[in-house]
Amino acid sequence: ALFLPQVSFDAAYTRAGGGRSINFPVGDLLNPVYSTLNQMAGSEQFSMISNVNEQFLPNDFHDTKVRLVQPLFNTDIYYNQKASEKLVAVEQAGKDVFLNDLKHDIRSAYFAYLQAVEGVKIYQQSLEVLNELVRVNQSLVANDKATYDVVYTAQAEQSEVKSQLIGAQKNQRIAQSYFTFLLNRDPYEAIMIDPAVKRGDFIFEQSKELSSQAFQNRQELSQVNRAIEANQYLVKLNKSNTYLPNLNLVVDAGFQGFGYSFDADQDYWLAQLSLSWNIFQGGARKAKTRESQYELEKLNSQYEQMRDQIELQVITAYNEYLAAAEQLEAARSRETSAGKSFNIVNKKYKENQVILVEFLDARTQHTNAQLARSIAEYNVLAQASALNKVIGKQ
Repeated sequence: ALFLPQVSFDAAYTRAGGGRSINFPVGDLLNPVYSTLNQMAGSEQFSMISNVNEQFLPNDFHDTKVRLVQPLFNTDIYYNQKASEKLVAVEQAGKDVFLNDLKHDIRSAYFAYLQAVEGVKIYQQSLEVLNELVRVNQSLVANDKATYDVVYTAQAEQSEVKSQLIGAQKNQRIAQSYFTFLLNRDPYEAIMIDPAVKRGDFIFEQSKELSSQAFQNRQELSQVNRAIEANQYLVKLNKSNTYLPNLNLVVDAGFQGFGYSFDADQDYWLAQLSLSWNIFQGGARKAKTRESQYELEKLNSQYEQMRDQIELQVITAYNEYLAAAEQLEAARSRETSAGKSFNIVNKKYKENQVILVEFLDARTQHTNAQLARSIAEYNVLAQASALNKVIGKQ
């Protein structure tokens, strides 16, 4: 818009009195001449006039006009517009950085919710096993095959798992509320469970290739790049202000005169070229140029430091992901072994071949293995999301 002409309407009306004035003795100069002419002509054709006393301040005066100002040559406008374009890109890149972080937060919150749901199911399955254990022990006591202490022990374990189930349900509600909060939805809104999430296989290149992707994708680098480009224009702006002038065209058209009227005697127009050239300001412009150059050097250093930080983030996230994948394999193996062991102990207990303590220990080991596998499974997904985040992959 600053490249286009600016048109404004201005009106001023002045009432004044007193102040400086000029005395012009026009009567003293011309009246003797008029008197001689009247005597020679034998008439009163030339009347006498008074001296003039005119004040400098205009009274009952108005100036009503339309003004047009058109920049013809102005480096401030040109370089400021270029710098502003880059600053808009800086803000857009900042928005993209926020969106990348938000997407990771949403994915992580969804994984946490799914893990909480699965944890509730695991405790519910464990509680069903203990409910059956209490029933079996009560039957054994009723048939005089065991003493009542086995019932009490099973019921105590049953209460412990109920307490753990309540805690897991609480965690599920909290995870649900946080996930819906990130989506700006009702905290009690149902969340769809996508079974395909757990089947996700992630294939990542080596960390060096991932670093190259991060350098291309990360909006933080783009943000600093745009800031560098904007500052380069500011350097040019300050340099141009040191050596180049500004040139404007100004056109006025309107009415001016005594008495507020608009007629042919008061209308006027005026056009002028305005040239402004700052020749000397005590080195202020050069100091401003040096300041913007130092800021440019600072941004370049920041860019290099950010590249190093991003590379470190990629290496860290990549190794976290690899470790999480290996931990998942170990957790799955542990769950399989614990499940088989529990099935054997369960059969032996029903045949009265093992004591209750062994049964409860096998049940606890199996439940803990299931929980560990569930946590490890969703931790892999969370670490994959974190790795996608640091490489800027949406």
